[in-house]
Amino acid sequence: MPLSSSNTKQPLLFPELEPAKSILPADATVVVSISGGKDSIATLLMAIETFNRQQVMAHHQIILEDWPGTVEYCHEVCEALQIPLYATQAIYQGYECLQCHNHYLTSAPEPHCRKCSCRDARFLTQVSSVLDLVKWREKWPSLDVRFCTSYFKRDNFNRWARAHRDLLGPHPLLALGERWKESKGRARLPVLRNRPGLEWIQEWRPVLSFRRIDVFRKMRDYQIKPHYCYKAQGMSEQDMYDQDVEGGPRMSCVMCFLKSEDQMRTSYQSEAGRPIIERGIEIERTIGHTIQHGRSLEDMLS
Repeated sequence: MPLSSSNTKQPLLFPELEPAKSILPADATVVVSISGGKDSIATLLMAIETFNRQQVMAHHQIILEDWPGTVEYCHEVCEALQIPLYATQAIYQGYECLQCHNHYLTSAPEPHCRKCSCRDARFLTQVSSVLDLVKWREKWPSLDVRFCTSYFKRDNFNRWARAHRDLLGPHPLLALGERWKESKGRARLPVLRNRPGLEWIQEWRPVLSFRRIDVFRKMRDYQIKPHYCYKAQGMSEQDMYDQDVEGGPRMSCVMCFLKSEDQMRTSYQSEAGRPIIERGIEIERTIGHTIQHGRSLEDMLS
């Protein structure tokens, strides 16, 4: 069971983040997007250190291909830290428009074709997981088109935020666990900006300057054990707390397209990852599109 440290506020680790902190609204309601991974947990801890605990809540976007027990882990962490947690799962209905025969997905309660505005439709399927979405689109996500993130994380949170606008108060902040050192794309992210498509919410990234080692150590300061997926993918405590390197196992779908062959094989060898990856192999055979360019799931496991 994860345990929290004292409630005393800690100084921020990185002075370059202080200018953004100084312009954050003092009466903000902070919603931390928590995946269960190291970066989002460190972000939650930074939010608690920066604001009064009563101003902080967490939101988890449920992904069925996450490591089993992830929702329970997020609940345990938030309970130990005395932070309310909201968890929602995105579910879509797939239709064929009876007028223009367009196939489309919608989370709305009734069908509505955006192509021709027709509301007459034939129900085709329900899409409630990343693999369902891969099967529907007949393609895997990629760095250029990360539809798994847009459908099941970004749009999921945005729907929840719109439905709970009164809960979020006049100055909501969405705290995100993105770090500059993770990738070239994230290296360009600002500490603070309005959320695209939801301009009344500001995005705040309090761990942008953190190294991988810093987020693990931040969790250790609060006696919070990292999600079991890191050790399941071959990461030792020395790797977490003593090795100042980037990369390595990620808290993501067990068959994430960003995994290396070694990481995919490790996921497949685990009791949790095998059935999910095997379903991915079946879908891949059906759609004829490989998870990585020129490499199928079966290739990566061989």
